Amino acid sequence: MENRWLSLVFGLIFIQGLLALSPIPVADDEWEEFSRTLRSPAYRLPNTTKPSKYEISLIPYFDVVPTPNIPPFSFDGQVSIWIQATQAGVREIVMHCNSLVINSVTVSLNNTAMNLTNSNFTCEMPYAFLRIGTNEPLQMGQEYLIHITYRGFFQTNMRGFYRSWYRDSTGFKWMGTTQFQPGHARQAFPCYDEPSFKAYFDITIHRERSFSPTISNMPIKSISTTAVPGRISETFFTTPLTSTYLLAFIVSHYDRVESNGSPNRPFDIYARNNAGITGNYSLVMGEKLLEAMENYTQIPYYTMARNITMQQAAIPDFSAGAMENWGLLTYREALILFDPQNTNNFYKQRIANIVSHEIAHMWFGNLVTCAWWDNLWLNEGFARFYQYYLTHSVAEDLGFDIRFIVEQLQTAMISDSIDSAHALINPDVNDPTSVSNHFSTITYARGASILRMTQHFLGESTYLKGLRKYLRARQFDVAEPQHLFNALDEAAREDGALSAYGGITINSYFRSWAEKAGHPLLTVTINQTSGLMTVTQARWERNTGVSNFTSIWEVPITWTRAGAPDFNNLKPSQVITADVTNIERGTRGLEWVIFNKQESGFYRVNYDDVNWALLTRALRSSNRTVIHELNRAQIVDDLFQLARAGVMTYNRAFNILSFLEFEDSYAPWIAAIAGFNFARNRLVYDTTNMQRLQNLAIKLSAAITRRLGHVERNGESFMDGLLRMHVNTFLCNVGHPDCLEAARVSFANWRNGGFIPANMRQWVYCSGLRQGNSSDFDFFWNEFLKEDLANNAVIMIGAAGCTNDVGSLEKFLDAIITVNNSAEIIRPQDNSAAWSSAVTGNNANPMRMLNWLRRNVNLFIERNISLQTPISNIASRLRNENEISELLSWLETNREILGSSYNTGITGIASTRSNMAWSNRRVSEFARYFDTGYIEDKIDDDNGHDSANIATLSIATLLATVAISLNF
Repeated sequence: MENRWLSLVFGLIFIQGLLALSPIPVADDEWEEFSRTLRSPAYRLPNTTKPSKYEISLIPYFDVVPTPNIPPFSFDGQVSIWIQATQAGVREIVMHCNSLVINSVTVSLNNTAMNLTNSNFTCEMPYAFLRIGTNEPLQMGQEYLIHITYRGFFQTNMRGFYRSWYRDSTGFKWMGTTQFQPGHARQAFPCYDEPSFKAYFDITIHRERSFSPTISNMPIKSISTTAVPGRISETFFTTPLTSTYLLAFIVSHYDRVESNGSPNRPFDIYARNNAGITGNYSLVMGEKLLEAMENYTQIPYYTMARNITMQQAAIPDFSAGAMENWGLLTYREALILFDPQNTNNFYKQRIANIVSHEIAHMWFGNLVTCAWWDNLWLNEGFARFYQYYLTHSVAEDLGFDIRFIVEQLQTAMISDSIDSAHALINPDVNDPTSVSNHFSTITYARGASILRMTQHFLGESTYLKGLRKYLRARQFDVAEPQHLFNALDEAAREDGALSAYGGITINSYFRSWAEKAGHPLLTVTINQTSGLMTVTQARWERNTGVSNFTSIWEVPITWTRAGAPDFNNLKPSQVITADVTNIERGTRGLEWVIFNKQESGFYRVNYDDVNWALLTRALRSSNRTVIHELNRAQIVDDLFQLARAGVMTYNRAFNILSFLEFEDSYAPWIAAIAGFNFARNRLVYDTTNMQRLQNLAIKLSAAITRRLGHVERNGESFMDGLLRMHVNTFLCNVGHPDCLEAARVSFANWRNGGFIPANMRQWVYCSGLRQGNSSDFDFFWNEFLKEDLANNAVIMIGAAGCTNDVGSLEKFLDAIITVNNSAEIIRPQDNSAAWSSAVTGNNANPMRMLNWLRRNVNLFIERNISLQTPISNIASRLRNENEISELLSWLETNREILGSSYNTGITGIASTRSNMAWSNRRVSEFARYFDTGYIEDKIDDDNGHDSANIATLSIATLLATVAISLNF
């Protein structure tokens, strides 16, 4: 994540988009605050009682209320909870509540009220506990009824039962909606708000007559106009046995904008009534994905509960990317509403795979739920995996099989390659940091990557058999990792899937990956004379290459060689379990090998000099595509990471990466962009070498720009359109002349009434503003204020900071903290993207933003707006000690009013100085390559050594190497 700002709009849209596939896109204030309520196991509920059923009744009030003693944006509630004691002698019932005023509590057995030890009830903070004491102990085997009346308040931070706003065809509208994961149902009603306390729920909402029918997890069962005077009361069918975090309800003026009209398999899309046809794509994709998941699991969705439906709703203000509430999936508008003319390919595939993610959760997460957040990967790892491979099964043109590697596996490896990384399984997840961290790239993307590796290890049919066993055994229940391991091992025994691996079991293999953090680097050294390959594994660390922790994994190995290249058989040939393993290649003489076919395993690979030289020749040859696209992407990513850590020099890495000049495929270039952006991040303090690096990137883009060009083409493939968008965003940022000119012309045509194709807007907006003036920004900003399509609005927010006009930048900054008539110009969910855009759009922006912040700091204090994000962004973008001193002086002067934001600034400055020091140490390696360019490698005639000195290749050796590469 540390190179995110240098990606500019690409990073803003692409990386943020990947993270937003999780219910928690980033470790933001929501999760930090929730985490503070879990400081120790004392914050966990006791297991002395458990619920079986809830009846919830809510009366929501918005800005207009019927009587003076009811505050606006509040709700009255009643909840009845049927519970049982799980052990003898229980005299206290403990559940959760937060931000609720408790009016009354009764506990009864067989319609007889019990005497309670207290009469005043409060939500005990910071634990968020409601304690109900009884004079007599609860009897085992008896069902007690707790009845509570209370008042709650619509939250304004996009969690719990919260308020949002939108504009439909008739104007401004308020709505109430929910986001309960991981522990915010307690802000809507008293409850056992942990995932293991599953129960049935009957929900009734008493809405104002002017509102549309309420939407909840289940369809409406009954309607009454007499239960609450002046209101319509809607009671929903009973939910499946479920956890509190999966409940949802929406009180709004929404319409059903799309529906399949099926009485047996109902599937509906809800949104504001002016959404037009933008819900159609998610309906079509959703139906395909739901059916595919049913076929895959052999558990039909519509049998999970009587009367269950499938509803998806577009929410204007939503802290999460999407949420898998059972039967009512909720999304940010940008992630579900698709306009064929105005939504780009990035958001088209985002909508498809986020719908897939949430649908997969109906099985992995809802039907079978992690018992506690320490094993969240049992929910999220599966959902992240299937959002790619399930979607690929119904829409191959979207390229999810290729994109998983660069978007998930390689991203996960970055997060997983520091010593402070967390494991998938951690029994100590109770404290604030560990809970927050478990909603992370590691849990989602690493979890998915390990599942992919396991699928190839077992073989797809055995893997699927094991998953079906797991789901059937744990349905409507919670699960621990051992339940999954046991099911997979049972399937493996039945099929003999692991019989060739010397006693390895899924239990031992998976535990080696799930119970420890990190992943290995395999260093492969080859005796080219004998063919003996020596493989050494050690935990990888991204900054030094050497972890402080010694770890050994059970690593499924795949490899292939130049003489008989086979990149498609992904069944591992063996499992290495030692730190050093010898493997016979089976051939003699010069021949490259590649380990980790299609990057099917979760590990990095480094080779000796001879093998790298042979690979360089093969990759630069006309037959380079013999090496699979995913392995070319693997090589790019591994080389950039080896160089970053200092295991390989940058001049050596760039010598191998010179093959990019001939490369025009998706995965290698996405990996290359990430690597170049990290390098730009580190060379930003040296303007001369920064420009030389950018010139190198432009030179290496020859093949990709020659094939794709800078203008959208009719009839091109989806993947070409998506790749051009990413490549041109990068190339305009590094100053590619043709890209800049194409952007300038397209932006000017737009100002004159022309149309910018959706896939070009990301880079045309930014580069057009960067090359333009205040008049260009004013035109752009007026278009933004009129924009009704959320995903295009997010693109525009990501580009707004690219303006070089100081007044225009400050106009954008003002908008981030401005509220007009109860509505924000830039919604809070997009604030992080807006701050990032403002600070990254141009090199001069950090100091411009600091000057603006100095003048407006009191507005932040008055409006209770956090300063942490803008200060962090500024501190991470400073260029020299003079800029650092200026920020530091302001931080010290305002230390008292800045509070914790002061520490954020100090931390950011320390990080910037660390990056500057890195640049000073390593820049000479870059300069050496800039001076020499590509140098052909020479392999010593004595090729029996495991490594060789590198110089110029002789003609004979070159011909021999090419012959091997061409499989002569």
